[in-house]
Amino acid sequence: MFLKDSTGFPENYGYLNARLRAHFSDFLGREDYRRIASRSLEGIELFLLETRYGKSFRKSLVEQPLSTHRRIEMALSDTASDSLNHARQMAMGEPEDLMRVLLARADLHNGRLLLRYFFTGAVYEGNPVWHGYGSLPVPFFRQLWKSHSLSHAIDKCLSSEHPLSSALAAGCSHLRKGSTLPASERVFLSEVLSFLEEILNRHRNKNGNLVRELLGRSIDIWNMNIWSRVAADTIDREKAFGLFIEGGFSLPLERLRGSNNVSQLLGATVWESLIPKDSGSPLVMMPGKAGRLFWLWQISQRRKDPLGIEVSIAFIAHQLVEWQNLNALVVGVDMGLEVGSIMGKMVLPG
Repeated sequence: MFLKDSTGFPENYGYLNARLRAHFSDFLGREDYRRIASRSLEGIELFLLETRYGKSFRKSLVEQPLSTHRRIEMALSDTASDSLNHARQMAMGEPEDLMRVLLARADLHNGRLLLRYFFTGAVYEGNPVWHGYGSLPVPFFRQLWKSHSLSHAIDKCLSSEHPLSSALAAGCSHLRKGSTLPASERVFLSEVLSFLEEILNRHRNKNGNLVRELLGRSIDIWNMNIWSRVAADTIDREKAFGLFIEGGFSLPLERLRGSNNVSQLLGATVWESLIPKDSGSPLVMMPGKAGRLFWLWQISQRRKDPLGIEVSIAFIAHQLVEWQNLNALVVGVDMGLEVGSIMGKMVLPG
């Protein structure tokens, strides 16, 4: 049911990629961001009303009274999710399978948000901004958010029978046993990755291998974050070894466990450019810079193969980066930051 076999369906890379390429011109450029960053929140809203975000703005104005900041936040979320869901609906055969893997980052984001919520026990009024383009629907996460306890949330997860819901149940169960948040997140991530690997095993070709590389690079970033915390003495070394996830693209577990400095860890890998020239650079910056490099790598796939999954990878990344950039811009404007400071927080493709 959940692993629908699409191998008998024709691939439609040509049609899908042609449709996606036609939408790349819709994305904002560096100068667009610079102009928006000099406006007030109300000015940003007026600018976005004249773009593809306008439909979501008008919807929020009709449905409920919201602050300007919240209206912008919801419009960005709705438009990005609609765009990515539409892209997935156009895919058939192998592209459909691979798109499901690529868009599982929504389920990962929402699941980790819930784990952190249950871990802190904080009271949050209303709902957070969910990522609504994954396999699990947003109403499912909204219900979990209203759960009275971890036990209640686990029961709801298990009742859905979806493998990704079961993965979240496993993470919540680990948390209920008194485990740390990183350890519970690791359980959840590992279960999700196992499910995605089942899908990729059906596509052992160039396209499947590229998506597998993307997942491997994301695992590298998780492991870099754990390693940097060990190096900064904020987490016990032996405990950290249990938090690493296997399957990284460029950083095998042996290297992670045996490296005593950043050069040993990242030298001769795809992350080598992250080695700081200044030995005094804070290690906490490394995972953040790796995330930026990862986004740019995904966007750079756009022109690699017009009849492969590369176009989908680039389109999804471009959409998510624009969402991330506009959120950072709105927060920066709301805080009164200078334009240069706001621009410095963005991922800007060349």
